[in-house]
Amino acid sequence: MRKIVIGIAMCGMALFTAPSLSAQAIEIFQLSGRGTTTLTKQMPDDATGPAPTITLDWGQPHLRERVLHEDGFIPYDEVWRTGANATTTLATDFDLMFGNRHIAKGRYAVFTLPTREGWFLILQKDVGQGIGTYKAEDDVARIPLTHRTLGTPVEGLTMLLVPSSSGLNGEWRILWGTHELSTEWSAM
Repeated sequence: MRKIVIGIAMCGMALFTAPSLSAQAIEIFQLSGRGTTTLTKQMPDDATGPAPTITLDWGQPHLRERVLHEDGFIPYDEVWRTGANATTTLATDFDLMFGNRHIAKGRYAVFTLPTREGWFLILQKDVGQGIGTYKAEDDVARIPLTHRTLGTPVEGLTMLLVPSSSGLNGEWRILWGTHELSTEWSAM
């Protein structure tokens, strides 16, 4: 009888502890929260003071098995804050040209407008916009973006300032999912 009671007690303990063993969390890395990319002008050895820069800073959302333009995730024809959490910003110590659009040196809030016909980069003077706060009357520039479809999806929103090998110019690339959006820029 004692063996039966011990056996029943052990089975009960196994049933009681089994869910807690299987429910243990799997160790994983936390997703990156912010992305920053900076280009710094190469200065002569005898230069004084900090070198001028162009910096992009954004909250880095991840797809997590979602599709960019399905289920209202990033809807077409609605201005998007181009990132997660805090407002995405462009800070430049140079005047810049995007196509024929002149952007004075300073700090800008970055938004995008995805449409079925194409995407637009929207820059607004950074006046401390809240998360996702957008007012069309504050636009400084709307810049058409070139679209390319990527063969391999990019999980986290990534932005690159790609300098050219000749001069103070380059390309701003925005990569996410199977989308690569870009525009050329030059420093003045």
